[in-house]
Amino acid sequence: MSRAPSPAPAAISPITLKIPPFWPADPEIWFAQVEAQFTTRGIITQRTKFDHIVASLTPEYATEVRDLILHPPGTDPYDSLKKELIRRTTASEQRRLQRLFTTEDLGDGTPSQLLRRMKQLLGDKADTADPSFLRELFLQRLPSNVRMVLASVKETEDLESLAALADRVAEVSSPSVSSMKT
Repeated sequence: MSRAPSPAPAAISPITLKIPPFWPADPEIWFAQVEAQFTTRGIITQRTKFDHIVASLTPEYATEVRDLILHPPGTDPYDSLKKELIRRTTASEQRRLQRLFTTEDLGDGTPSQLLRRMKQLLGDKADTADPSFLRELFLQRLPSNVRMVLASVKETEDLESLAALADRVAEVSSPSVSSMKT
């Protein structure tokens, strides 16, 4: 009785990661996405994480942490790189607040997206900011027809509920484009 030859062992494929381009607008979120990939692929060593991050950085951001890339710390190189990349690329509080007060507007987004961006610009101060201040700043950035509807809402309504209502109002009040016959 002859036995069939056993199949050749499967080749071990290298772990592939698809690290998104670095996002300087919110490096902490970018690192959260990258770390999720590390977790799902079982990457746990500091040096391997460090190498993946270095390999994924464009020259623009690699130069921001050039010193760490050329001379990695002996201990916790990934944690050091993460900390410094966040620190060196995150906009200062002054610049974020200036953007919040002068340039942040609704644009093509929804009111709830605007509110989330405004809170992001406030950073750590979003939780401690006076709700009436943020509410007024948010309302100022909305179209007048949406503000008129929201004026009837109680002052005690939380801001997220107000933004959800603003989303619905903006959706029904936005002008629809009708086709024209020529």
